[in-house]
Amino acid sequence: MGAALERFFLSSASFKRRLETLVLELPEDESDGLMMLMKESRGAWAMLLAGAAGRALFIGDAFSGTPVALGTLGFDVTVLEKEPERLRFALERAAALAPGSTNAVAAGDSATLPFLDESFDLVVLEGGLPSPATGWGFTADELRRVCRRELLITADNRLGYKRSTGRRGAFRRHPLHLIREIVRPSRGERALPGTLAAGRGPWGHAQAFSLYPHAREFSHVVALGQPRPRLTIGPRERKNRLKVLGTRLGLFPWLTPSFAVHAQRVASGPSRINRLLEEVAAACGEPRPEVDMLVATRSNDALLHTTLPGGAGQEGRWTVHIALQPAKRRMVEQHHAWLTRVRAEYPGVPVPQPLFHGVIEGAEVAVERRVDGLNGTDVTGEPRLTDRMFSDASEHLVRLLEPQATTMDDELFETMLQPRFDLVLELIASRETHARVRRMIERAREGLVGRAVRLGVYHADLRAKHLQVDSDGAIIGYLDWGASEERFLPLIDLLHLIIHQRKQETGGSFGAAWRSILAPENRRPMEQRALVNYMDAATLDSDLLQVLLELYPVLVAGMAELNWDYSRPDWVRRQFDL
Repeated sequence: MGAALERFFLSSASFKRRLETLVLELPEDESDGLMMLMKESRGAWAMLLAGAAGRALFIGDAFSGTPVALGTLGFDVTVLEKEPERLRFALERAAALAPGSTNAVAAGDSATLPFLDESFDLVVLEGGLPSPATGWGFTADELRRVCRRELLITADNRLGYKRSTGRRGAFRRHPLHLIREIVRPSRGERALPGTLAAGRGPWGHAQAFSLYPHAREFSHVVALGQPRPRLTIGPRERKNRLKVLGTRLGLFPWLTPSFAVHAQRVASGPSRINRLLEEVAAACGEPRPEVDMLVATRSNDALLHTTLPGGAGQEGRWTVHIALQPAKRRMVEQHHAWLTRVRAEYPGVPVPQPLFHGVIEGAEVAVERRVDGLNGTDVTGEPRLTDRMFSDASEHLVRLLEPQATTMDDELFETMLQPRFDLVLELIASRETHARVRRMIERAREGLVGRAVRLGVYHADLRAKHLQVDSDGAIIGYLDWGASEERFLPLIDLLHLIIHQRKQETGGSFGAAWRSILAPENRRPMEQRALVNYMDAATLDSDLLQVLLELYPVLVAGMAELNWDYSRPDWVRRQFDL
């Protein structure tokens, strides 16, 4: 990474553009690992802390997104790292994303940390307990010395049944590798009792959480030793009898791949999350619930699902969105606004009931009524349920279209479509891919300009994970409207749902899923039926389907580039094999 990072610092471009160049120049494995590391949702566990602000010391890889999350939530962050270049990166990122939130110190080899006793309200160590194996010269006692209130350490589990490879969704599970790690752990890992004891030390208050499925790439923060926050076990997971049996036998705390240990010098009252729920409850006039699940999302939010134990009805059953990166504040606010609008203007499209939006202890928060049922991903591989989900989507999405058709003239094409196409082209590295995408856009112009189409509200990220369905597959809630747009082309949301579902079911690439439905004869009956029903209900020309299908990769890339805080390297080529 050295040469690429040096060029990053020498460039005079914006931080976003320099970061895009950096991840593009790195080898694919290294780039994937860096992008996982930079995610701000790594700090989702911060909602379980007692403190809402103060001085925080972060010790670990300075590329980690955790310091940005802590800065976004109101902490004054000091990053300690051995490598000056990584520290410089952390400072430049903080200056771009969360100005004034971050300082840096180069240290870590010495047996002592360069700070006075109890200098920090919060101390965070990522990547394992301090030891020669993890590269730190100090001990956990030294962490407690400089910590005034709370300490959080993330570490792998010596007995963990899988390990992250450093690439998204890729894990090692080979029995010989697991045995080797148990007998001689590469970074001095311990099992749950040893990790918890080392993190707590002489302090009397400590809790352990699982970062599941792995600390490098976790989606759930799961309490160990307490019932909540809990791990979601959906219908697909229940088919894994070994996993279900292990959970019932209480093996999860022993075998989970990684931990977060949260220790406190003195128990200090309710957690940030409980104070937040107390304030929302007062605003909504409902009893204060407790956290049922805590999710670290790929879009860099902390997502809470709450419940009211023993309660009847829907009171206290909420979904809470909390932005962990400054750019996501806009999306949290926009999500709440769209829920409010869709319920008022499009009553035939089911969405959660919005309950609250505001800033609590510096955090941007949006709260809605939790939608029961199954997540759309739970019907993957279930043809009958998927058919009903597609059927409902084809009917509901037409209701978001304007009553009258609009002629797509040159001016509308230039204002609505060309800017996002230009953005996509600008960020393509491969000459061959650039030429192919340009030809796709030219063909789309020929097929769209002069055509009458019904424009309408664009969800922009409609996948099964953003749907809730009932036991028959009927859609009972469209979720996550943070990327939505006022006025865009018809059909794209339904195409995205169908293609993404094909991708999930086959385990193939985006490109393979897209190509698989280009020709009508290759579509499954449920896919063809949903598309035809939508086109008929929207009174659209039948050949428009093929025009938009062929343009689909560019439209998806355009949506992504408008909402990402930086472009993923060569994304269009890698995802769609263009």
